[in-house]
Amino acid sequence: MAGIGPVLGQARLVWAAGAQVGEGALWDDRAGRFWWVDITGSCLHRMDEAGGDRRSWDLPQEPGCLALTEDPARIVIGLRPGVFCFEPETGQLEFLAAPEGHSSHHRLNDGKVDSSGRFWFGTMHVDEQPSEGALHMLDGRGRMSRIDGPYTVPNGPAFSPDGHTMYCADSPTRMIYSFHLRRGASEKRIFVRFGDDDGYPDGMVVDAEGCLWVAHWGGGCVSRFGADGRPLGRIEVSTKNVTSCAFGSADMRTLFITTAGGSGASGEKIAGGVFTARTAVAGLLSGRARLAG
Repeated sequence: MAGIGPVLGQARLVWAAGAQVGEGALWDDRAGRFWWVDITGSCLHRMDEAGGDRRSWDLPQEPGCLALTEDPARIVIGLRPGVFCFEPETGQLEFLAAPEGHSSHHRLNDGKVDSSGRFWFGTMHVDEQPSEGALHMLDGRGRMSRIDGPYTVPNGPAFSPDGHTMYCADSPTRMIYSFHLRRGASEKRIFVRFGDDDGYPDGMVVDAEGCLWVAHWGGGCVSRFGADGRPLGRIEVSTKNVTSCAFGSADMRTLFITTAGGSGASGEKIAGGVFTARTAVAGLLSGRARLAG
């Protein structure tokens, strides 16, 4: 990991959840709660900053991503058939839209909301077939658009503080791309190419200084890159498959980190657990999706 820069800290385990594939790290600043999913385990989870006040919901299909909405009682969640609105207190699921070219062999993967309230997410083949995935966007009028592709396993996206730049990875190729959003997600270029010893880029988030933090599947860390792609350091995680990250807490200086590798049983060892690390820089508040109607 010498190429990823100096060690910035060591993450600590706060929930030994044993997730098979933890993902979708998301901080709700209004409620002071951290949301995440176990994709393969078909579960949605929530906890407080310290890892307490835990709740879990079983879902009918694999959840790939989730997002807050302007309504605190509802969240957006990406299940295998498409994008849904979910009310955690009632368990009600409402179908919103399906992405272009979607089939029963595809599922939704990582996603986030931009500063305009649009929900961006990736799709992929359930068996990770090459070039079967794409990047999509659902806007506040309920219109779904295919933005870019093909991908194999799209991860991210993440957005710069000024909203001008979007980052998205295609994990198996070890590539992270950047796009110019003010010109319609144009000017796609390679932002960072992971080395063979770095694992694979997975979930990501941008901090208040415009630097990109990336979870390393197979690499046991979350790394920080400057806006120019220069490696600035890493938070070490004591399990190999690190999947996603999000800033949270009252000062937005706690990095929440999800991992994979458990069997789905809570109380297991560290693989599949949720970790946190304190950082010197603050993160940005999560965007809230604007829903049609």
